[in-house]
Amino acid sequence: MVKKWLCILLSLFVCTSVWANKDSLSVAERNALQGFNDTIDRLDPDFVRVSLFVADPGDVMYSTLGHAALHLECPTFGLDYVFTYESEDIPQRVLSFFAGRLKMGMMAIPSADYLQYYAGEQRRVMEYRLNLSPEQKMELWRVLDEIVQEGMDKPYDYVEHGCAVSCLQSLQAVPGLKINYNIPKEIRRMTIKDAFYAYSSPGWARFEIITIAGGVVDDIHYPQLKRLIAPQELLMILKQSSVDGKPFIVGENELLSGIPREHTWFSPMVFALLVLLLAMANFFFRQEYISIFVLSIQTLMGCLITYLVCFSTLCATEWNWLIIPFNILPAICWHWRKYWALPFMAIVTIWSIVMAGQMMWGHVLVDWPHIVLALAFAAVLLKQYLVKTK
Repeated sequence: MVKKWLCILLSLFVCTSVWANKDSLSVAERNALQGFNDTIDRLDPDFVRVSLFVADPGDVMYSTLGHAALHLECPTFGLDYVFTYESEDIPQRVLSFFAGRLKMGMMAIPSADYLQYYAGEQRRVMEYRLNLSPEQKMELWRVLDEIVQEGMDKPYDYVEHGCAVSCLQSLQAVPGLKINYNIPKEIRRMTIKDAFYAYSSPGWARFEIITIAGGVVDDIHYPQLKRLIAPQELLMILKQSSVDGKPFIVGENELLSGIPREHTWFSPMVFALLVLLLAMANFFFRQEYISIFVLSIQTLMGCLITYLVCFSTLCATEWNWLIIPFNILPAICWHWRKYWALPFMAIVTIWSIVMAGQMMWGHVLVDWPHIVLALAFAAVLLKQYLVKTK
């Protein structure tokens, strides 16, 4: 019995001693217990490699500016990931997109899978090496891991969580990393919509985005570094920025070569000019179906824009200058058009002149196809007024 109690007391003493000395283990001992190789030099500049991936524009609305993402690689442990903000599949959830219920979040995608996707779309991908210290690289990895753990639960927001601004915000979240920005003058003068117009091609994707987005994207007073919408904007800023007196971008490499994008000849501008030509020709043809056709275009656009401004929670739809010529009131009040057609025609014409002046001044509120379509609608209103007052 005595021996039994002695054994119990001895066991308690040993356990207490081990517990008391648990915190006194060296970093190397703790790493060894966790399976880390303590001979690895984690302060080696190449222990973690950080770069910015920039993909060329694609053919659809959400890829028309290209894409930016952060690439982190640790060759020692065989880790190689691209950290990228992605959304739920827009083509599969179009109604959720327009309602503002689509979700997005940051994902960590193996680099090989990421590049395979862009190779399939034949889009060029460039890599730009970022000049961070070893400690800053590891901190950036920690920051990105924490964002990934938040999951795909953020509302789809191409202003607050667009690829370019998200890459910059992730870098800004690294403790001790102070980037000395040198923002080019042409970028300082741009709104989000200006930048979108400048860095996208004149196709249907640009027309769709400018049709949808108004509100804060038109605001020149929105904070400068929060209105980065295009990867090329981010790249221009980082190429002229520095950290501790050294360039922030220290090398570039083409990972994938792409092919030039082909755009259909039937562009939004061609379509708008054809509609305007029909509206003008109707002064001579006097065919009611031409007026109905132009009014149908105005009504369809009016329904979409009215819904976005009044009901949708989709980002950047708080206001839209297009709602002035494109709204649902003309269709609702068409029976009484002889009373309002002429004054509304004057309003639409003045609106078109002001918007065209803004375009020539370099500030984009709408684009040229929208202006031409508005003029076509003004021509129909004038024709209807002349017919009703005879």
